[in-house]
Amino acid sequence: TSAATGPAAAAYVANSGSGTVSVIDTATNTTTASIVVGGAPYGLAANHAGTRVYAANYQSGGISVIDTATNAVTATVSTAGAPFAMAVDPADTRLYVAQGNTVLVIDTATNAAVATVAVGTNPIAVLVAPDGAHVYAVNNAGHSVSVIDPASNLVGSTIALAGSPDGAALSPDGAHLYVVDNATGLAVIDTAGGAVTASVPIAEGSGVAVNPAGTKAYVTAFPAAVKVVDLATNTVTDTVDVGSYPANLTVHAAGGYVYTTNTASADVSVIDAVTNTVVATVPVGSVPYGIVVIGILRPRPAVTAVTPANGPAAGGNQVTVTGTDLAGATAVTFGAGHTATAVSCTATSCIVTAPAGVAGGVDVQVTTPGGTSPVTAADRYTYIAATADVTVTLAATGVPALLGAHIDYTLTITNTGPATATSVTVTAPLPAPLSPTSRDCPITGRTVTCTVGPLANGASTTRAFTVPVGLLSINTAFAVTASRTASTPTDPNPANNAATRTCLVVTSLLINCS
Repeated sequence: TSAATGPAAAAYVANSGSGTVSVIDTATNTTTASIVVGGAPYGLAANHAGTRVYAANYQSGGISVIDTATNAVTATVSTAGAPFAMAVDPADTRLYVAQGNTVLVIDTATNAAVATVAVGTNPIAVLVAPDGAHVYAVNNAGHSVSVIDPASNLVGSTIALAGSPDGAALSPDGAHLYVVDNATGLAVIDTAGGAVTASVPIAEGSGVAVNPAGTKAYVTAFPAAVKVVDLATNTVTDTVDVGSYPANLTVHAAGGYVYTTNTASADVSVIDAVTNTVVATVPVGSVPYGIVVIGILRPRPAVTAVTPANGPAAGGNQVTVTGTDLAGATAVTFGAGHTATAVSCTATSCIVTAPAGVAGGVDVQVTTPGGTSPVTAADRYTYIAATADVTVTLAATGVPALLGAHIDYTLTITNTGPATATSVTVTAPLPAPLSPTSRDCPITGRTVTCTVGPLANGASTTRAFTVPVGLLSINTAFAVTASRTASTPTDPNPANNAATRTCLVVTSLLINCS
């Protein structure tokens, strides 16, 4: 259950019930090939170059050698027994195969057996230390782990276990061996001391894998769960619901996703290792068991800052998204369904044009072939509702005359932004006995109503109306107020929405306005 590195990016799944190996494209989480191998393939192993995958055919015997460039079987290695589990050494020169009560050592250059090492009863897993100094055979019926010296191909020591072990995984530095044991749960073995130093209670566990950082272990547990173990405290911190009767699992080289084979539901659960949620379920063959991931899988991107952290709901402004592993971004989203345009990314930043949105906060996420950045507090961006600050001014000019004296009013409506004012309504009710006239605005009774728009940021427009001065107006002061009564979008500053002018009609020949 280790992740190899190489040129391709794919998961290989041994379908023990259908005699095939499924190939999953890890970028799309879809099955792209099905390779016919021998009967009942259980164990899989991949070389570190990512060019070969080995399938152990438990029922028919032999090991199928798959060329990952063509996904074709190029050779079958004879084992003269029922192989079950396998591991490749760091130099890719030896393949260790658990079968019967032995570990078969195969030269990968010639595909020929060079040694047979007697171990405990029914070895069910085999692992090679990261430095190649030890090979571990996990003996299911022998309740033990045999430690093999690969230089001599002899068992140098045996580590006793409390119960029957199943899956096993090594820490990245090789200092700890983690074994699923039906008596204690997950046994933690100090490889230097050769003894169990701790255990994590997990009921009905099966397979185990450790992330590349060595901080978490993932353990499959019947009937349909993966337990997440914090290796600093050796405690279960989370449980992920997966398919039915999960068997084995692996963590890809970048550590962002965990792949679990589910034997009864015939599929693979893809777990997001950041959120501990299943993000995809991939159908494969019958009774999937072993799984390996090959290829240099892209690490998952992460967003650490968004600058500026807010912008207009209309979008269109430039935003810089800062983070890690952002190169090759296929999408930058501002909340669900809102995709940025003009995206230009390097490994540490993306410059984008923000899409339109709804007022409020959203998460800015970057998607690359390595996945989608997790939601964090650092990726927040706030859409600010569009506003248009409308200013209303009113000018009044008296026009005296023996006959036809009147007052001319000029209404000026200015939009100081920042958004375009799509519609503005200003009303000016006049006191009795004034009766206005206007070519620009409709009049209802003594009220002038002027509606304008759209009005761009910084733009102004004027409207005029006239009030005749009659005998009833003599020696009277009249105050007229024009005010904004409606506008779209919201006006954030009502203080400048009204203006008043007062005119004193002394006689038809003397009109003073202020």
